Amino acid sequence: MINIYEVLKNYPNLSRQLNCKGVLFTQYECPQTNRKEQFYVECNYIAYVISGKRIFHKNNKTWDLTEGSCVFVKKGTYTAEKPEGEKWCVMVFFIPDSFLKQLIKDNWKSLPVGHVPEANVENVLPLEVNELSKSFFFSMLPYFTQIPPPPENLLELKFKELVLSLLSNENNSRWLSWLNNLSNDKLSSMEEIMQNNYTYNLTLGDYARLACQSLSTFKREFKKIFKESPGKWITRNRLNLAAELLEKTSLSVAEIGFECGFENQTHFSRLFREKKGVSPLQFRMDLQMGQTI
Repeated sequence: MINIYEVLKNYPNLSRQLNCKGVLFTQYECPQTNRKEQFYVECNYIAYVISGKRIFHKNNKTWDLTEGSCVFVKKGTYTAEKPEGEKWCVMVFFIPDSFLKQLIKDNWKSLPVGHVPEANVENVLPLEVNELSKSFFFSMLPYFTQIPPPPENLLELKFKELVLSLLSNENNSRWLSWLNNLSNDKLSSMEEIMQNNYTYNLTLGDYARLACQSLSTFKREFKKIFKESPGKWITRNRLNLAAELLEKTSLSVAEIGFECGFENQTHFSRLFREKKGVSPLQFRMDLQMGQTI
């Protein structure tokens, strides 16, 4: 699976980019060619759409990212859908948790915290962009082509300006609440991380990074909570979901394998037969025969 952050960081020729204390500023045209592609990102980010459209999917929810829209995207896994003929030019700010924590702690007293709601934030959170925030995004465009690049301390100030301008808008109070929880180390639970991401083809190391743990700690804590190894739990839940989709949808076997996070259709069919005793196609046919009797 594509790790967007790693790809952009390690192949700077794919985008215009700037770096500042772990924050990666990028502007690029998405090279997606397939109608649907899954991707993974190991840190949270803010995206502002300059032109075009993409549709993000996760856990049966959908978000349209169109020109002028701004979103906060939690680290994790997603499916991006490319509408036919649509290009997508986007400005993205990948932000380490440590940077956000410090920013919130330093500026908490100046933020509109009077009516902060519960931090029940979905994986993709639309942010309202006022004129101040919009002017920030367009003021950043010349920085990507400036030679020599702007100094790091100026980039740091610019990024703080972005976050604070978005947080000063009371309509973005849910994001402020989530950031407050982050600054107080109220991290996502292991159960939430796994339920949110098990349908994507990640390595155990990727899951460990999402849980902010080393691989050995992740495996140990996982077994304490779920009473089985991560590999067994992931396979069992993917196959159960696949069986449900075979019964309740008209998706093809290949589409279901993709939706459930299997490497390819061959891998999906082999595991399904091993655990269920029949191929996915035969499983569906048996269900249909039972319903007609």
